[in-house]
Amino acid sequence: MNKSSTNKLKIHFDMMFKLKLCFLFVLLLIIPANGQTTIERKLGQHVYTLASDLLEGRKSGTQHSRMASEYIIKQWEEIGVEPYYDTSFLQTFHNNNFQNIVGIIRGNDSVWKNEYIIVGAHYDHLGVKNGNIYNGADDNASGVATLIELARKLKNEQANLKRSIILVAFDAEELGLIGSTHFAKHIKIPSEDIKLMISIDMVGWYKASGKVEYIGSGTMSDGEKILMNPQLVPAGLNVVCKKFETSIFTATDTAPFASKGISTLAVTTGFKSPYHKPEDEADLIDYDGMAMITEHLKNIIVTISQDINYEPSGKIARKHRSSGISKRKVDFGLSANIGTNYHHYTDGAIDGKTSGSFGMGLMSQINFGPFFGIRPEVHYDRITAKHPAGKIEANNLTTPLNLVLHTAGMDFGMDLFVGLYYSHCFYGTQGSEVIDFENTFNRNEFGYTFGFGVRIGSFKMGATTRSALTNFTKNANMDNAHIRNKANYFTISYAF
Repeated sequence: MNKSSTNKLKIHFDMMFKLKLCFLFVLLLIIPANGQTTIERKLGQHVYTLASDLLEGRKSGTQHSRMASEYIIKQWEEIGVEPYYDTSFLQTFHNNNFQNIVGIIRGNDSVWKNEYIIVGAHYDHLGVKNGNIYNGADDNASGVATLIELARKLKNEQANLKRSIILVAFDAEELGLIGSTHFAKHIKIPSEDIKLMISIDMVGWYKASGKVEYIGSGTMSDGEKILMNPQLVPAGLNVVCKKFETSIFTATDTAPFASKGISTLAVTTGFKSPYHKPEDEADLIDYDGMAMITEHLKNIIVTISQDINYEPSGKIARKHRSSGISKRKVDFGLSANIGTNYHHYTDGAIDGKTSGSFGMGLMSQINFGPFFGIRPEVHYDRITAKHPAGKIEANNLTTPLNLVLHTAGMDFGMDLFVGLYYSHCFYGTQGSEVIDFENTFNRNEFGYTFGFGVRIGSFKMGATTRSALTNFTKNANMDNAHIRNKANYFTISYAF
């Protein structure tokens, strides 16, 4: 293709893009009001526009994503929101393929305006798959529509704001929180000056859900008291507070902020909508519910902006602490082992046959930075092994102490560990007789342990090997061999 043809093709695509963009704004004029109030009608206009087939699912990096961003910018410009980056709303990244949209409503206090509340909602969705358009009305045109109208309400309240409000429409959330991660990484504000980050994600199915959830109240000082204040909650709105995000299967744009120790609040009506399905359309959205949620968010943000004594609690969700960036130095939890044990003979080529064993107990981990820790544990173990004179069953108290090398990840990680253990047998049998600890066997055992684990949220699964360095038998057998315990376990643990 020659240069002239290439230029013509580029002009053609630019013209088509501009025509589509013009049609997008004309669409606002033909969406019926259906007797709704002003805010409900505006919320509906935003969702119908962003979730129209014209935008083909707003997939990140496409011209349709650009159309969505142009629409959001136009709304903020009309409202009077200032661009965050001097004269531009755009924060581009990944070779300019993606773009966050960032605005600011500045507080009026000469001191407190330099502290911030960040409110965000991702505007991307899944695009087109197998010929089906995934319009993403609830996920997350509903959140963006709420963000736009929240901006309007906060702009009207600007004279009453002390702290400043940063508004962000995140790109590339569906690709793995890429937009919010980029923004959190590059924002030039000390973490201690960001008092709260709010993510609005899927708030369009209030009636079906019967509630709106505010997840993260435990990261705020008096969080539940603020969120449930009857003077702030609109009549008819059912608010449910959850202290921390706990799901290991889902994540929202709070994660990269929480991992920096910033107080976060995820706002959602849940997964009642046709989540990640082509059926997630604008005509199914509950705009009355969205209007109440928008009003409640405005009340909360204005209140926190004015309260100069407000502070984060310093606590964050366990799933966010697992990144290794948390200020929390000590973790506690429960663990369980199930596997096999056998007798290793210190001389000769044959070992004893394996027998089932299990254990359970308490674990803790003292973290020295994001990659290294020490893990003290205490377990009850039931160790069994086959023996010519009768099967041995020993009830032990075991205390491993391991050095841990672990990766730093939001909801997923791995670790390797190695260390020593001490085990004391407080009761055991051989066949039908009580074990003879006076003449035949030793109660106390020392050895080494090692293994690995894979962490998903607060849960961890892996493998553990324990090998005794001391003899279980007091006297050698006729082959001049002692026996020592060797165990292999599947391990599962849960950290609080």
